[in-house]
Amino acid sequence: MNGTRADPGGVATERPVVILLCGLPGSGKTTFARRLERETGAIRFSTDEWMADLGLDYFDTLRDNVQNRLDRLWAQLVERGLSVILEDGTWQRDERDEIRHIAERLGAGTELHYFDVPFDKLWRRLETRNANPPYGTVPITREVLEDSRLRFQRPDQAEFSLFDQFVVHH
Repeated sequence: MNGTRADPGGVATERPVVILLCGLPGSGKTTFARRLERETGAIRFSTDEWMADLGLDYFDTLRDNVQNRLDRLWAQLVERGLSVILEDGTWQRDERDEIRHIAERLGAGTELHYFDVPFDKLWRRLETRNANPPYGTVPITREVLEDSRLRFQRPDQAEFSLFDQFVVHH
């Protein structure tokens, strides 16, 4: 994805793409993002992994500072013609809108991947992950997952239409 991306019809495009992943913890975002990174060469951004690399707790007050710096960094890469994968979950519509607007101002294509996974399946995955958390992840309780679900704003058809491409993963 270094400036070239094949669309679903196989036609190469010359502009970078901002690939936005949207979903709750345990929905498969990181697994998908890593695969997409290998397959396309797009640069993957995971705030959770950066926090772990810096030795910071997931809930550290510096998280907003780290996120702001990463946002500036991915925008700089897009300006230079590189595609990026943003895997932070983007639970709120206004956050997704802001990222989409930045991408559009930079002349990038936009792609939204929504991970629509039933709550019970999310919880089963998280129970397994919590038993042996991979690097850059934080154990999540059922209570935290339930609270997250209440705060999550699902994208709808109207929002999907604002992106150049969208994919719903089940």
